[in-house]
Amino acid sequence: MSTQEQLFAELRRIKQESGFSYGQLADRTHYSRSSWERFLNGKQLPSKVAVEQFAAATGADPQPLLDLLVQVGQSSAEEPAADEAYVPEPGIPAPAAETSEAPEPPHAADEPHPAVRRAPRWIPPVLARRQVVIRPAWRRKLGAVGYIASGAVMGAVAAVLAMGGGVGSGSHGASDGAQASGTGQGKVVPAAGKVQVRCSGDTCLRRDPQSMDCQWDANTAHDTWLRGMHIELRYSPACHAVWGRIENGAVGDVVKIKDRTGLEQEATIRTDRDTYTRMLAVTDDAPPSSITVCGSIPSQKQLECSPIASVEP
Repeated sequence: MSTQEQLFAELRRIKQESGFSYGQLADRTHYSRSSWERFLNGKQLPSKVAVEQFAAATGADPQPLLDLLVQVGQSSAEEPAADEAYVPEPGIPAPAAETSEAPEPPHAADEPHPAVRRAPRWIPPVLARRQVVIRPAWRRKLGAVGYIASGAVMGAVAAVLAMGGGVGSGSHGASDGAQASGTGQGKVVPAAGKVQVRCSGDTCLRRDPQSMDCQWDANTAHDTWLRGMHIELRYSPACHAVWGRIENGAVGDVVKIKDRTGLEQEATIRTDRDTYTRMLAVTDDAPPSSITVCGSIPSQKQLECSPIASVEP
């Protein structure tokens, strides 16, 4: 069994032991259900960030998986697969091929890498226009920092519980609950191992849902589709906040959310196939159903919004 086959087998074993479905993995990470299907079925090699998020969601030790991933990357660099081109990290030139042809010059750090073209058997017809782009190194480092911060938060909560301290309930404003580092403390999320969210209501405005631990209890308030791209409004009851997310998109696709007062947030896919916005607060008077979420494909001048009857944000 090759190192790559060992990695895929270990990922499948951990998933089976955790009891999580592909959808549950998507809810606990920032990768879509289809991405996890490709990763665990051996159709696509996961990134370092994907492996770290997978380990965090399932409670597994990430180091053995990362070691296998490094070994697979080294063997791939020595013997590139026939149906996949080698794509260097930003600013690092590709290794010279052992042929008479001169290697292509490296791309500038601020330019997107060319798409990695897969064999037709891995690309469904509806997603034929989509591209798979390797994440830049800074995104992977940022993800690692986020998990370190999340671990610190969970440790602090465990210490408070051990000393018998209470935790405040969530609210729609910054005045309810304790204040820490300038953000209101929200509810404890039992499904995430008693993780305490780091904002609630207005204190979540324009903040990243993952850095505030709002993704752990999130669900899809409403959604729609555009040419195979899934457009969702994600809602966290503990944080009393929403954000937009698109999956199975392409570089350049945009997701935007807007509330009744005109506040809006948007995000553009820079790499890979998914992205999400920062958050807007919701209240009893302005529930998630009142928030408009839209996805667009600027290159084709196409737009789709939810709710269907809503005005374009």
